[in-house]
Amino acid sequence: MQNYYKAYLREKAARDEVELLLEEKTSKLYALNVELEKKLTILQQQQIAVVQSEKMATLGTLSAGVAHEINNPLAYLTCNLETFAHYKDDINSYLTLMSRYTEGDLTDEQLIDQLKTLNQGINTRELTEDLEDIANDCQEGCGRISEIIKNLLDFAKPKQSDESIFEVKEVIEHAIKLLENKLKQVHLTSLSEEGLFISGSKSNITQAFINIFVNAVQACEEAKEKGLISQSKITVTVNQTESEYIIEFCDNGIGIPEDDISHIFEPFYSTKPLGEGTGMGLAVVYGILSNHKGSISLVNNIDNGVTVQVKLPKSKQ
Repeated sequence: MQNYYKAYLREKAARDEVELLLEEKTSKLYALNVELEKKLTILQQQQIAVVQSEKMATLGTLSAGVAHEINNPLAYLTCNLETFAHYKDDINSYLTLMSRYTEGDLTDEQLIDQLKTLNQGINTRELTEDLEDIANDCQEGCGRISEIIKNLLDFAKPKQSDESIFEVKEVIEHAIKLLENKLKQVHLTSLSEEGLFISGSKSNITQAFINIFVNAVQACEEAKEKGLISQSKITVTVNQTESEYIIEFCDNGIGIPEDDISHIFEPFYSTKPLGEGTGMGLAVVYGILSNHKGSISLVNNIDNGVTVQVKLPKSKQ
């Protein structure tokens, strides 16, 4: 009996020791898990900051083009308002005359006489036609400026939650609108159907496509400067498999040295001369697409230029 009791005590002591060890391990594992979650949160915040910083850098490269796009409608708004100011006195004369008549200060005969006098110095038909044109032009100009500002704000403003379902075509067109001035000298072909939906951050996917477009434009400009091409061309096509969309951006630019392709998505790696690139453009694109469970790759074309292939999963709507 005594031997059995001793064996029981040894077994209990061993069991208590194992339980204590397990408790210590569990406690350490929990602490490590909490620390890992903290680091993951910090990493996600840093990634958001990097993407937002790259957006601001992109806006810097677009600023001249955006200013030009705003300046065009602003110019004819200014011109139309100057024309309106020229007509202001004539309009006031008519309104004052009609106000005096309705208040009884003028008789019918006096009104007719003064209207005839005014009409001798004013082409009423021309004035009314011009006012209609002025109003339409001003509305169009304000609408154009409003659209440009809205596109910029949608792109640049950081959002707490930007998760939504949207069309591939919509994002491509948004990127093209923001780059309208840069793409004016490019023969751009965009082949995308409607009804192709993806989910995620619309502004971040727009950022990714803009970065790809900007690289393509710069490559084409370099090829033109070297006399390799006479016309810059960029073609965007969208195909699909059962589970994903394949978006290809094909340009006829300068291409990328084969030795650089394996490093092209590394942070701070740039093929541009010192001071002309941050080396973060395609690294940010890679990060954005990875967060959306997508991928990006690129190859040099047989003739010239590069084809960038983006794969994004279809939305499960």
